[in-house]
Amino acid sequence: MQAISFCLNGKMAHFRKYYSNSTALSHLVPPVATIKGIIAGLLGYERDSYYEEFSDKRCKVALCVKSPLKKITQTMNLLKVESLNHLNGAGLNRTQNHTEFVVPKNLQSENICYEVIFYHEDRSVMEKLTAMLCLPSSAYLSQGISVALGSAQCLGWISQGKVVDLEKRLSDDAVIAICSAVVLNRIEKICLEKEICSNFFKEETITEFDEHRLITEGSRKEILFNLEDTALSLILKQATPYYVMDAKENIVFLE
Repeated sequence: MQAISFCLNGKMAHFRKYYSNSTALSHLVPPVATIKGIIAGLLGYERDSYYEEFSDKRCKVALCVKSPLKKITQTMNLLKVESLNHLNGAGLNRTQNHTEFVVPKNLQSENICYEVIFYHEDRSVMEKLTAMLCLPSSAYLSQGISVALGSAQCLGWISQGKVVDLEKRLSDDAVIAICSAVVLNRIEKICLEKEICSNFFKEETITEFDEHRLITEGSRKEILFNLEDTALSLILKQATPYYVMDAKENIVFLE
C-alpha cells in the first residue's frame, strides 16, 4: 500500500474549535476534517463539494507532530462589518476578542511542522496529489486555495512531499513506538519512559462532515499525541491495525 507524506508548515496556526463562543479557542493539531479540506482545496474542489469524495470510507489520514508546540493568547481588534463601507474601519467601534494561536516553542528560530500521511482509494486523486506535492517544480501548482494553517491570516507552506510504502500489521501485546497521533479508544496501555522527553496531550478531532456540513455519527474522536516530536510507547488493543512507513516508523490512521 502506498500513501503520500508531506509536511504542513507555518509560523502560527489557529484551528478554531467548533464549540468556541466569544473566546476563539484553537486545537493544537489540525482536525482530520481540516486536513481533508486543505487537500481538497489544493486539488480545486469547491467548498462543501468534497465531503462524499473525502469521506472516512474513501480516504485515510495520519498526523505526526514534528516540532515542539505551545499556545499563546492574543487580543484581536475585530471590525463589525455590515457593509463594504465598513471594511476601511469606518463602521462601529471595534470589538476586542481573545484568540488562541498555536506557535512553535521557540518562536524566533522554529516553525510549526505537522507531517501528514494521506491515502485515497481513488488512484486519480493520488496521482494528482503526487504530481502536485512530490515532483520538483518551480511553479505554484495549487488548483484552488493558498495554504493556510486554519485561519486565512496564518499562511503556511508544504514541503518534503513524497510517496511512502506502508506495511499493514495488527497489534498484539507488544509495546509499539507510534510516531503519529492515536485515537484514544485504540490504546490499551501507555508506557512511560524516563529517558524520553514527552508532553502528552489529549484532544478532540472531527474526521468528516456529511453533505449538509453536519458532523457525522462516530466522526468525533478523542486522540492522543506528543508535543515533543518523540514516539508514543503504547500497547494497542488486540488486532488494532497500524502501519510501518518505509520500514522505519509506525503510524496509526485516525479512523
